[in-house]
Amino acid sequence: MDLQLSVSTKLTNRRVDDAAHPSRGERNKRDKLARIKRAAHKLFSRRGFDATTTREIAQAADIGTGTLFLYVGSKEDLLVLIFREEMERVVNDAFATMPNRTLRDQVLQVFNAMIAYHEQDPGLARVFVKELPFVNDRRHGVAEFMTMLLVGVTNLIEQAKSRGEIKTEVPARRLAQNLFALYFAELQRWLGREPIGPQKRDDALRSAIDLQLDGLREGNFRNSMNRGTSPSLEQSLALPQKQIVRENADGRTNGKRVSRRAR
Repeated sequence: MDLQLSVSTKLTNRRVDDAAHPSRGERNKRDKLARIKRAAHKLFSRRGFDATTTREIAQAADIGTGTLFLYVGSKEDLLVLIFREEMERVVNDAFATMPNRTLRDQVLQVFNAMIAYHEQDPGLARVFVKELPFVNDRRHGVAEFMTMLLVGVTNLIEQAKSRGEIKTEVPARRLAQNLFALYFAELQRWLGREPIGPQKRDDALRSAIDLQLDGLREGNFRNSMNRGTSPSLEQSLALPQKQIVRENADGRTNGKRVSRRAR
């Protein structure tokens, strides 16, 4: 047992050391990939995706065209790789600066940050959205990004359930997937052949999320939303104390028995 533990510890330490001190060959690979991504991003932004060739990207990155295809399978793959890495930073920042608001507002914090990134270059965003379903994920880690995003939204939903905003029986992971589907549908609509303006896009996304969440909210919270208010986190935490009459152990409240329907 001690020998096995010693071997396992040495292997773990070696992996940690390799990650902290990569070999010269690994450093060269990372450097080339970084140059490729910088060159592609610059050319895509300056000339447009369609007008940029892989030969131009290779020349700008100071590598051979054949070398380029050792790192990416196609120009489309390269675009998705760039978007995935940059979008990951955007999403991480959105979660790191999450406001103390309702679930709807928190979800919109994440999706609006993603939309703001796409607004920087709608032309590239349009190609990205078109190519995303067909990329080779083994190269780009899109599934890992989606897992990270959905886990973050799922955690927001669980927190909303714990403070009485969302019904406890709601499957958080499924709801997170539904909310992302609403975001992606509005993103496609905005970038589609008949694009809508930013205000209409944002209003449509907010309305779609409200419609999804309305039937899943606890009754007292739904009533406050129907009155046109959007309570803060502190206010939503106070709602159950103000609006829900708590029954004691024998089913009486303030000395009066409460009917089963009232419960």
